[in-house]
Amino acid sequence: MSELAGVSGADPAANYPLNCWYVAADSAEIGAGLLARTLLGRPVVLYRQRSGAVAALDDRCPHRSFPLSQGTVSDDQVVCGYHGMTFAADGRCVRVPSQQNVPYDARVTSFPVREEKPFVWLWLGDPGRAAFADPPALPWLQDERWTTFGETFQVEANYMLLHENALDLTHFPYVHPESSPVGYLKTPPQLQIEVSETSVSYHRDFAPGRLVGWQAETTGLSSDREYAQRESGTFVSPALHVDRMHVFPDGNGSGPYDKILTRAFTPLSTDRTAVFWQVSRNYLTDRPEVSEQLRAVHRRTLHADKRVLEAIQARVGTGPQRAEFNVTADLAALRAHRIVAEMLEQERGHRYLPAGARLRA
Repeated sequence: MSELAGVSGADPAANYPLNCWYVAADSAEIGAGLLARTLLGRPVVLYRQRSGAVAALDDRCPHRSFPLSQGTVSDDQVVCGYHGMTFAADGRCVRVPSQQNVPYDARVTSFPVREEKPFVWLWLGDPGRAAFADPPALPWLQDERWTTFGETFQVEANYMLLHENALDLTHFPYVHPESSPVGYLKTPPQLQIEVSETSVSYHRDFAPGRLVGWQAETTGLSSDREYAQRESGTFVSPALHVDRMHVFPDGNGSGPYDKILTRAFTPLSTDRTAVFWQVSRNYLTDRPEVSEQLRAVHRRTLHADKRVLEAIQARVGTGPQRAEFNVTADLAALRAHRIVAEMLEQERGHRYLPAGARLRA
């Protein structure tokens, strides 16, 4: 029997595993009021209790399906805006205004929540498994030795298209020619790929070369010298991708200037994804103007990718569909697809798609 057999809302047509921590919101978004979100195709309402803890409930009153997000919060409890049914943070109905007793089975589904700033993580799958899994560790986001900033936006495309884009770096000279490091514009070194049961990691070392304009401006390094660089990244889970760029200022492979792009991909539906992105650096940490320069660079790059991915999604399901072919550069993305396919097989108790098949709405 599927582990999700008793989990309401599991969509057999969706290609996102439910047994995974996904980012539901930025910490700053959640206050004492009610925040409505649709995550993995399911309406959810989030709010912060007086203790500071975040609670998450199914955004549907079990009495007459009115959205709880259109109600109010009173004493850490959600009051439905239709008939006043009141629910505790664990989902129990604690008050029915029209009668003294509360039906014994009156409750709304609650979801495990973990807040690790700047992210609020949510688990929409089997709640029993959440206790044995932690959200990914991202220590640089809270480390005082690093400076971090970020934003959120949405892409009208399936979340696996975003993972493919993050894992395939050969598109940079064509989509981002003005901001691509010099090593991208020639024939770049081949990625070295490592695969575990649940993740895909890659790295490659570039021969010493001059920095492009934005790199020199945001590091303070000379544009007339050559520097070795290393690029690395990881498909951490269906919910997270992390990229790192290391510039070695002394030329001997030590003391790198490190910049980390952390991207949380949260499927809102099969063809819509929320992207929570953060950029962290361990150099010039007291220079806010550097953060703004990097923000402009990353915003421009991410939104150029957004246009490409939305164009691809718009072609899905239109006209005759011919099988796509793969090249060597697709290996990391194919490995990620295999990991997701295996997670889906485990959840649904049967072979959902052949290993390595592309998953797309």
